[in-house]
Amino acid sequence: MDSPVSTNTKPKSRAAIYLWAGSIIFGLLFTLFIWLLGPNLNHFLITLLPDQGSNWYFWKLPSRDFWAMAIVWIFYLSNQILIWGVIYWAQKNLTNEKANPTYNLTKYNLAVVAIMIFFIFLHLIQTHVWFDGLAQDVPIMTSQGSVIIMLAIALVILNPVQGFFMGRKAGKPFTAQVSDFFRHNHMYIFSWAMVYTFWFHPMATDPQLITGFFFMFLLFTQMSLAYTRVHLDLRWIVTLESWVAIHAIFVAIYNTIYFNSPDMWPMFFSGFAFMFVFTYMYALNIKKQIMWLITILYLGFVVLLYIPAPYGFGRDPSFFLRLEFLWIPLVLYGLAVLFAAIAFLWVKRKNT
Repeated sequence: MDSPVSTNTKPKSRAAIYLWAGSIIFGLLFTLFIWLLGPNLNHFLITLLPDQGSNWYFWKLPSRDFWAMAIVWIFYLSNQILIWGVIYWAQKNLTNEKANPTYNLTKYNLAVVAIMIFFIFLHLIQTHVWFDGLAQDVPIMTSQGSVIIMLAIALVILNPVQGFFMGRKAGKPFTAQVSDFFRHNHMYIFSWAMVYTFWFHPMATDPQLITGFFFMFLLFTQMSLAYTRVHLDLRWIVTLESWVAIHAIFVAIYNTIYFNSPDMWPMFFSGFAFMFVFTYMYALNIKKQIMWLITILYLGFVVLLYIPAPYGFGRDPSFFLRLEFLWIPLVLYGLAVLFAAIAFLWVKRKNT
């Protein structure tokens, strides 16, 4: 992600646009394919243990099979190393495309598409043969944390164009050198977050998983479009930043209905919506009046959450007093400041 742009000029080449559209269609069709094959996993699903709390990952087999896990780790590491290798090659050889991105495709774009399509099909086969993903060996927080890290670093990278809060750019440690540092290195971090999370979960059909895989396919689309102007289109970037809210709501509602988990969808929706209203949308070319209208509607929705039924959603006001709608923003903003500070000290030390 270099300097993000949003342009209305008509591109001379549409190759990157076709790849973008084709990748989204592929993601939709493959998500449907996962769902259609879902009944074939029933012999695995009936063996899963009951949910045991927030730190428990439901979609893993009761007992660990050494060879099954050795295979999934080999698949993951092969996927990860290949992607990192292509990124390394691109950074060494596509300096002109990095400085002047176009709508043309490079060898990097074609290589990433080929690699990810291969491993997407391989992961589906692996799920139906052995089922378990990396979740059998590592805590659930590692998968969730990788996505949180990615969202927080995106705040640092996008600070020059969308600002940090209500369009205002953050100052030190969010310097130009820090933004450049993350622009240069973020592909390694983001690709790890994507590929690791992709292999963490089995390709089963529960709403939490299937909506998550579709989101992963969107993120893979963004990764495959680096060095093109589509990769930098702010409308697309904001869509990706905000899409996590949809997935989070599915997860929260499903967990409440089927696992009797606490009803947490208001926290997820209000938290991620806060990020859109007070940060993400400022990257877009929206009139101030529209922005204020969206802000007022958001605040009205938050109030409505805690108004007793039938006039509101009737959520326990104690959650409002605990400021649950700020939990996600505080984590993301806080981590962004932490990462920016670490990078600031690193860059300063390197330059002295």
